[in-house]
Amino acid sequence: LPQRLTRRPDTNTLFPIIIMYCGDETGAFVGDIGSHTARFGYGGEDAPKVVVSSAAYSHSSSSADDNSTVVNAYRGNVRRGKYSAPVSLMRIPPNDCFISFSSDQSGSVGFVPIYQSMNSNPNQKQPQRDDGIIQDIDAWACLWEYSYSALCVRGKKKHTMGYKLPDEPEFETKTGEKTSQTLSSQSTLDGPIDHPLLAVDSTSRIIPTKAQEKQKALMLETLFESLSAPAAYIAPSAMLSSFAYGRQTALVVDIGHTGSRVTPLVDGYLLYNGSVRSGRGGRWLASVQQSVLEGSNKWNGWGDGGGNGLPPCLSKGVVPRYMIHGNSHETKTNLSKESSFHSMSVHEVMYEMMTSPHVLPVEEEPSMAPFSGGATLDASNDVHMEEHDDDEHEDNGTCYVLPDGTRVDLARSSAGRDLCRLPELLFSEELPKSVAAQSNDTTMLPLHKLVQQSLSQILDADVRKELIGNIVLTGSASLFPGIDKRLSLELAHSLPSTYKNKVIASKNTVENRYGAWIGGSILSSLGSFQQLWLGKKEYEECGAVLGLQRFNS
Repeated sequence: LPQRLTRRPDTNTLFPIIIMYCGDETGAFVGDIGSHTARFGYGGEDAPKVVVSSAAYSHSSSSADDNSTVVNAYRGNVRRGKYSAPVSLMRIPPNDCFISFSSDQSGSVGFVPIYQSMNSNPNQKQPQRDDGIIQDIDAWACLWEYSYSALCVRGKKKHTMGYKLPDEPEFETKTGEKTSQTLSSQSTLDGPIDHPLLAVDSTSRIIPTKAQEKQKALMLETLFESLSAPAAYIAPSAMLSSFAYGRQTALVVDIGHTGSRVTPLVDGYLLYNGSVRSGRGGRWLASVQQSVLEGSNKWNGWGDGGGNGLPPCLSKGVVPRYMIHGNSHETKTNLSKESSFHSMSVHEVMYEMMTSPHVLPVEEEPSMAPFSGGATLDASNDVHMEEHDDDEHEDNGTCYVLPDGTRVDLARSSAGRDLCRLPELLFSEELPKSVAAQSNDTTMLPLHKLVQQSLSQILDADVRKELIGNIVLTGSASLFPGIDKRLSLELAHSLPSTYKNKVIASKNTVENRYGAWIGGSILSSLGSFQQLWLGKKEYEECGAVLGLQRFNS
């Protein structure tokens, strides 16, 4: 446990005392770095105060030592060694993030997604079995450092004396002396912190156990040695999501960015044998939507309505915002197109589209899967290329306009109408070939089948019955309206009549998106939890082994 020096009143000598985190108000700092966004904030609060993309810039030239941190007060980013955060998907990366290998315009972009499952090019398919594995621990730590700066975590007297950024000017008094009522930049940026750190573990349970333990040990090493944590704890996201809804026993259905995961939780303990995963998630839905707009899946459902019968983004693809705003060099733009930065930027545009009001609520009764009809996109297709008057482009609320001005007709073609039913793909048992080709994941079960597979691994009938009555629905992709009712109806048709299912889903968008962080905020503020912190003194004496035993118990 962390130590401090105190003075005995009788002998006037200093001696160390051990600080125990056993009170109700510990002021813990909670960080949840997911596959899409990273969330940070103080324990006990209702929502995270900092939400940024889960990625960092990698600069070719480092202006600081590997273990030092530099804050730019005006740009709002934090530089840690060669990494900086947060990233902006609205602009092209900084100049020193581009590395050119030769004169043939080949090179790379210094853009590092936190997780390996996100490190893929638009034309490169990689297996998703590395879901939740951190790609670069230094980039992971850079996001924590940025949250330190944004929320004033460092500095012992920041709550009474204020917070001073390194570029903040000092005030000059009438006598000519410079003074400042805030802390110095050195004590602010490099000083110790008094907040125990709670990190959320987003590792999928389908990866080997040794890889999970190795990653947790690396996270602990970073929290204590690089991030100056006085105490730390690593909690799985499924457990925290259940705690956010006040459930110690629940079947957590997390529909996240990289896929859907179902994890049973009994009395606060995860049942790893019942944890299953499917590739149907937010990124998969976005890729399906993108393939329909671009016609890359060789399916064309745009010919049965008005217009020229071609996909709206066939010629130039979906254009992200950084290509609209930027006037950068052509070489940089070409390099960016082949990087993860481009795929994440395109996903942001697709995410905005599939969360727009034109998307219909999920139907309660099963229906034909979207994108099942239509024709094959081929050069022999009989399409008409004649021009149309401007009057025909009046949308009357039936068109969606992409950031580059491309208009997507959602009413006059089967493809447009199916885009309004995109969430239906989460429950479709048989996917069309054009849709199934957009995933390289080996498991693509629909949500209700995934829940059934998880329950089939639970042998105790009483536990299974209790889990069915406490199904917690969380994750950003679970925000589609009507998805909770559809899941409950599908389970009622497939489960025995003796089991009464109950799907618990919050109507609050913040609670659904940040369920794991909210659960960590609640857990870190409980007085009964404070004895479970792993103190720095314990870490120095026993290493990460003690932490792994405590976190897995």
